[in-house]
Amino acid sequence: MKENNPRIKLYIACSLDGFIARENGSIDWLAEYENSPETDYGYSEFFSSIGTVLMGRKTYEQVLGFGLWPYGEKKTYVFTRQNEPLRRERNIKFVSEDVGKFVRRLKENTDEDIWLVGGSQLIRAFLEEDLVQDLIVFVVPVILGSGIPLFDRIGKEVRLRMIDTERYEGGLVRLEYEIEG
Repeated sequence: MKENNPRIKLYIACSLDGFIARENGSIDWLAEYENSPETDYGYSEFFSSIGTVLMGRKTYEQVLGFGLWPYGEKKTYVFTRQNEPLRRERNIKFVSEDVGKFVRRLKENTDEDIWLVGGSQLIRAFLEEDLVQDLIVFVVPVILGSGIPLFDRIGKEVRLRMIDTERYEGGLVRLEYEIEG
């Protein structure tokens, strides 16, 4: 029997009105919080606690635009309905099979926690199939008015239990929840 049961954790930032990006996918509104001299908002500790990164194709292509690959040597799986994105980084595998089947098999073969990076369509699929255990959401003090929603038409109620909150100097708030059930 497995020693550790890995948890899938959604770790993401959103605007106060619940958007993870502008309608065109831009996250320019997050720039002032990325390299804060005061804190990394617990990112280093979180990043060291996970062994695998999961993301959708649009998120992957956006991350490629950042320059250096930010996930280092972490195993990364990119969910896509296309054959192959334009560029491939090290330690990347593209997944086009059923999300639930893939994730259940992945959890059986790893002991470390798993980071669900995004985007919105993949988050919806994970929540619909009860694959996420923890939500760590950073609420950024900005109202975008429109954009790509964090939780887009999930189609069911998801009950949460508050684990922790933290308020940062610049007005950003970290909310940590465990999914009940």
